[in-house]
Amino acid sequence: MAQARSGRPSTGVREAVLKATEEALGEAGLALSTKEIARRAGVAESSIFYHFGDRLGLLQAVIGLHLPAFADATAILGAPESAPQADAGTGPETDLEADLTALLTRLEQFYRRIMPILGAVQSDVQLRGLLSERGGEIGPHLALGAVADAVRARQAAGRLPAALDPAAAAVLLVGAAHQRALHTHLLGEAAARFLPPVETVARTLAPAFGRHPKR
Repeated sequence: MAQARSGRPSTGVREAVLKATEEALGEAGLALSTKEIARRAGVAESSIFYHFGDRLGLLQAVIGLHLPAFADATAILGAPESAPQADAGTGPETDLEADLTALLTRLEQFYRRIMPILGAVQSDVQLRGLLSERGGEIGPHLALGAVADAVRARQAAGRLPAALDPAAAAVLLVGAAHQRALHTHLLGEAAARFLPPVETVARTLAPAFGRHPKR
């Protein structure tokens, strides 16, 4: 993510630009115009490049606003197991399905927030080129890595089988959440007619995660 250069005091420009960028992408669709963003933010266009380096740096900074929500989502898998419940239907199998449901729900919410940004990158040749050049440092693969790390944490706690491939598990989870967000972004409320409930998705994925045997 591009950082503002040192030697210049903060004047609220950065915050105003980030807010204007989200508003512009949400209202205008895919195009990312720094002239329009500068107009909305009430700043000089040059200040956008001063603070963010280039348009991709700007988009990365906007995504950064939502990363705490992404971190909260991935933390679900690595969270310590709650105390065992005596009631029927609250064993490890049910815990896994509940955690997958919560994880998928929050990942979907994250992707719904950043979907206009992903669309802007996909539709812009220059932005795609920059993303390819910096692919080792930024990009969607980082989400896969973070979810894979969360799977590993659960494996280390003995709550997922060691044979489960964390990278493959991350593709299943991130892919499901992204597809749900994409369909909702494109179709709005009508997407609910075509998408199964998130609980059903979690229940379907659970066997692939090798439900941890009851102790």
